[in-house]
Amino acid sequence: MWVAVVPVLGNSFVPDSLPRPLAVGYSISISKITPESMQSAKAAGISCLQVGVNEWFDAKGDFKWDDNKMAAEAASAKKAAVAAGIKIAAIHMAYGQWIDLSLTDEAVRKRVVAAHKKVLQLCRVLQPEVVLFHPSWYLDPDHREAHILQLIKSVQELEKPVKDINAICVIENMTGPELYVERKGIKFERPLCRTVEEMMGILNRLPPDIYGAVDMNHILHPEQLIRALGRRLRFIHVADGDGAHELHYYPCSGKGMNNWPAIIDALYQAGYTGPFMYECHYKNLRDLAACYEFLYQQYIQEKYIRPAYQ
Repeated sequence: MWVAVVPVLGNSFVPDSLPRPLAVGYSISISKITPESMQSAKAAGISCLQVGVNEWFDAKGDFKWDDNKMAAEAASAKKAAVAAGIKIAAIHMAYGQWIDLSLTDEAVRKRVVAAHKKVLQLCRVLQPEVVLFHPSWYLDPDHREAHILQLIKSVQELEKPVKDINAICVIENMTGPELYVERKGIKFERPLCRTVEEMMGILNRLPPDIYGAVDMNHILHPEQLIRALGRRLRFIHVADGDGAHELHYYPCSGKGMNNWPAIIDALYQAGYTGPFMYECHYKNLRDLAACYEFLYQQYIQEKYIRPAYQ
């Protein structure tokens, strides 16, 4: 996990070893994984994927396709990724108003959990290391604790099916920090896990082998959540933003408010060894690996090289 560097400045030294760069990945819908797209990704320096399956569902949370079609699509995606030498690091489970693991209507919640179990079986062929869940959709006001209890129940029911496909379960933080937001003229509470405190409070009510994922578009100062999670951090979504809106800026666009050297330092301090998984807007796939190399070198300069000269 370490690479050597040359000492500089006589008696002032850069450390004998530096953190090894992370693997670079990006998020892609399952239907877009083709031999051509995977060859292009490999040529662009991509080594792993997060696979999204939202397209398997309609707006009401029902499956659009029959099991055979979805299973064939998953098998085709796996074959294309393997042929290109790309690993499927994670499945991003479906999310939306009617695919919400925290729904307080118990009958509907059970239906959602059953749908997630079906997706896990359909995606077994992908051999993901991580299965990532959104904690909730937008909530009706004044029912937050009830939603938290339902989320906990759902995750506990899904823990074994996730382990059965040799993966780990991670829960993603959602956008904050304000509690309330207006959507189409209606007042809602923001989804669960909207702050560091709420994220940690929910995880601490779950088994220790349920882990956290940090979406860097969803929170201002994501390094704070990374530090709070520590060894419980197992996945990241890389994008820039302002912590209050769904912006998903490309990190090297010059937009957004993230402090990338601080974020990368926090990742290494937390012992994170997973992929640098982009979930952002970009113009060219080749930009992703180049941007990570720039951010990594910027971190090395600020963490090691500049202090050695001071």
